[in-house]
Amino acid sequence: MKMFGILLLFLIIEVIAGAQETCLCAQGDCAAGWVQYKNACYRRFDSRVSWLAAEAACLAINSHLASIHSNEENDFVYTLMGKPGNPANGEAYWIGAHDTFQEGNFLFSDGSKMNVNLFGNGQPDNYKTGENHVGTWLFNNGHITWNDYDLTGTSLYYVCKYYLSNRECH
Repeated sequence: MKMFGILLLFLIIEVIAGAQETCLCAQGDCAAGWVQYKNACYRRFDSRVSWLAAEAACLAINSHLASIHSNEENDFVYTLMGKPGNPANGEAYWIGAHDTFQEGNFLFSDGSKMNVNLFGNGQPDNYKTGENHVGTWLFNNGHITWNDYDLTGTSLYYVCKYYLSNRECH
């Protein structure tokens, strides 16, 4: 019994000491207002802003614009965003992909590589020089597709994402 008491005291001291250090949230523990899909949490924002402002807003809450790595994840985010379908009416949203550093070499703002190409027909086209930031475009073959947009005058909704294994508790 004395050994159990010593172990319990040691455990309590470790918990108290560990609470003062940075910790990682356990899987399945999305912050309030966020929605979990697999090992990440997502949050939609219904204000229209530039890609840069959207990424800055995500960074301010310890996340990035969403990186999307499968058709299923793309469908999840599309549903989360309320299934917007007409980019001509502003019904589109930013994701984290961009080719700012090298034209045609897309990566995500969270540092991950683009391993799935969900661009619409004829996209990305860099139609206006400087179309380096990716948002949704048209619904095609049962899925939302992507388009490259320029930053001049383009304001879209956005979705932020963080991975549960990388989130610092606050």
